Amino acid sequence: MSGRLARLLPAGLRRQLVPPRNRRRGAGAAAWLHAAAALGRRGVPLLVAAAVTMVAWPPLRAAARRHPYFAVREIVVRRTGRVAPDAIRAASGIEPGMSIWDVDTAAAETRLRHAPWVRWARVRRELPARIVIQVHAFRPVAILALADPAPALYYLAAGGRIFAPVGAGDPRDLPYLTGLTAADLEGAFGPRAVRRALRLLRLAARSPQSLGTVSEVHVAAGQGLTLLAERPRVPIEIGWGRFDEKLGRLGRVLPLWSGREAEMTAVSCIFEDQVIVRTHAPGATARASRRPART
Repeated sequence: MSGRLARLLPAGLRRQLVPPRNRRRGAGAAAWLHAAAALGRRGVPLLVAAAVTMVAWPPLRAAARRHPYFAVREIVVRRTGRVAPDAIRAASGIEPGMSIWDVDTAAAETRLRHAPWVRWARVRRELPARIVIQVHAFRPVAILALADPAPALYYLAAGGRIFAPVGAGDPRDLPYLTGLTAADLEGAFGPRAVRRALRLLRLAARSPQSLGTVSEVHVAAGQGLTLLAERPRVPIEIGWGRFDEKLGRLGRVLPLWSGREAEMTAVSCIFEDQVIVRTHAPGATARASRRPART
């Protein structure tokens, strides 16, 4: 330790930290670290003095990396959402026993952001031997069901990002988005269809026409989006746009069919200013306009 830095320390602490002049440099560094560890166990706040000294004395920095006092003993995980603490620790790449100075926090954060379910991550050191990992997980809003090239299910975030596969024991009580293939997702059509389908789900959940729970949104390139809802239990063709207007018209027509839902086979809102209700009776198709609905 330099004389200037040594003079900044209290006399009692200086006697314990500054090795005699006749000691070899390596021995002095080891002695300093043993003294620092001993005082640390007695509760003396040495971290500031240690940090200043380590910057000024390269041999001490090298010795600190190897000293057990700075070995990671605790990895604390603070999380929100559905992500297991053990999985977070494993994804971070930080192992108990490694030197806290060897922990690359930026690299650990990058690894965590590429892990399933992880939306945001922060890693920080707490000297002398503690690592704190903070993680925010994605919240799934729908499940993407791909049928080609092989059946597969994936969780979707609100912005349309596919962030994790659906495992065997994972919850599935979410709306399904069907009709797309893996090839669709590689071009512009698939991601755009996903975003529009999620927007339709949000609007349907807020609309006053009381569709109930929406179980599925089906995508067809030529036809657009089709809703499958709790009430009525028939396909409702929505198309590609003007979702607010179409859901509004639907809300005025469906009450007219209250108690007659069993007669319905499908509903179409794809034509301007009309809601078409198809029924089981041969040739019986009811059309409803924005004005008083005709059936």
